Amino acid sequence: MLPTFDLERYLNNSQKVETRDLDFSRVRDYPVTPEEIRCLGYMMDVEAHTVMYFKSLLRTCAARDPEVLAFMSCWAYEEFFHGRAIRQFLEAAGVRIDVARVDHVRRQRSWRERIEETSAAMLCHFVRDFQAVYLAWGAIQELSALEAYRVLARRTRNPILRELLQRIVKDERRHFSFYFNKARPHLRSRPAQIATAAILRRFWTPVGDGVKDDDEVRWTMQFIFGDNEGMEIARRIDACISRLPGMDWFNLLSQMREAAVG
Repeated sequence: MLPTFDLERYLNNSQKVETRDLDFSRVRDYPVTPEEIRCLGYMMDVEAHTVMYFKSLLRTCAARDPEVLAFMSCWAYEEFFHGRAIRQFLEAAGVRIDVARVDHVRRQRSWRERIEETSAAMLCHFVRDFQAVYLAWGAIQELSALEAYRVLARRTRNPILRELLQRIVKDERRHFSFYFNKARPHLRSRPAQIATAAILRRFWTPVGDGVKDDDEVRWTMQFIFGDNEGMEIARRIDACISRLPGMDWFNLLSQMREAAVG
């Protein structure tokens, strides 16, 4: 069943992920693996970097849409607190995190990401249907993120981590629903479909690419999607995105997963 999205309801109810009732003092009473810690560090860094994506968005034509701008304002707020909540958990688990980590991640982002930010702003002036590209891209990233959180929540033996991730998943599901439903009408035109296919096929990369280095991206893809369950999840993501108008060709996540596993 295709998701639906009520923007006004979302705006009225948007809030940071609730953590006050989670007893972080008991995190060390339960197991948490080194692999989970590494994956959570990746997720935390990506979530904390969201404000930079928001900054880039404001330079593009997508910001001219009042619905997109309203949603993104709440989206950036919620994503920031996802990163903060993950950091709280990691610190409670005994992981020492440098106070300057967010700035370090920002400074270490790849030149490719910097170029893509500038290119996106320029493409708005030349590609009439660029907003369709941005929205489809966002739908892919949000669906990938929520599935990654689900995988980690199912695997962990730490009940506090599981509960935290399940709460984050609920937010990510709403984020995906917005992008997906907003993209559908924009992708009904043939030029929008052509532009979206061309740009995604040439430039799309997994969540976190550009923020994290290639080895970390590859490791995280392997950790989340490397087994048979991960393969099925990647195919499910591709199948969902392919239901957007003109996107029946989409299989990029499965391709990226195969490259990482291989």
